[in-house]
Amino acid sequence: MDFVEWMRASGLSEKSANNYLNAIKGSLTNWAIRHKLTTKPISDISDVDELTVLIERLSRTTEFINRNATGKGMHAAALSNYQKYLQAQYHGKPNDYGPYRQQVEELAADTDEPFDPTGLKDARTRVLRDVVQRRGQRKFREKLLEAYGGRCAITGCPVVPLLEAAHITPYLGPDTNTIKNGILLRADIHTLWDLGLLAVEPDTGEVWVSPDVDDPTYRMLSGQPLKHPSHPAQHPAVSALQQQWDLVHKKHDEAAVGMR
Repeated sequence: MDFVEWMRASGLSEKSANNYLNAIKGSLTNWAIRHKLTTKPISDISDVDELTVLIERLSRTTEFINRNATGKGMHAAALSNYQKYLQAQYHGKPNDYGPYRQQVEELAADTDEPFDPTGLKDARTRVLRDVVQRRGQRKFREKLLEAYGGRCAITGCPVVPLLEAAHITPYLGPDTNTIKNGILLRADIHTLWDLGLLAVEPDTGEVWVSPDVDDPTYRMLSGQPLKHPSHPAQHPAVSALQQQWDLVHKKHDEAAVGMR
């Protein structure tokens, strides 16, 4: 199914579908080439990650911002539809687990259990235990809550029940429960962090969001500065951020090779 057929099957009118295709092949490609974001037509891009990075960079240019506003969002809609089209071609579903997909899916397959309504009390206990474990060791979490003023270091979310004590580098015993190896994160951000779909660039302190994450709610976090504790001694260790950064990008590179 080509791009126009996919758009028509998605409920768009033939006129809108053709307009989006023309924008992809025409003005959007011209702008992207002019700003040295690509050397080929956007319609020739078949890799979702490559397209997502291009969209992110192109959407920041003054030319795109102005022309998209004049066109009442038509150019942004064209790019969004082409991105969704490519995602649909990739086995019909996006990558939910980033570079750790195989490991997570294997773990999930090992933990499937039949539903037992007589064990709901035990199940609730397990759920609550999981919440406690997810939030992190109590003293470690309390230190991070105090250091970060009860706000997520990336989103600024102040809802304390949603905040979790995340380890920058993996937990390897009590010695890793140091505040410089910790960061206070909202639960969903913590999940993205652990899956290698979000990291912090150690030199600039800017948030990086994987191209696998296309939801604008999370994409808007990319490039934002990490919110540090007021006391410098409580700032995340650059060495820990560097280790996590290297691990995440190594996994992404391995995943990209495996998909070829």
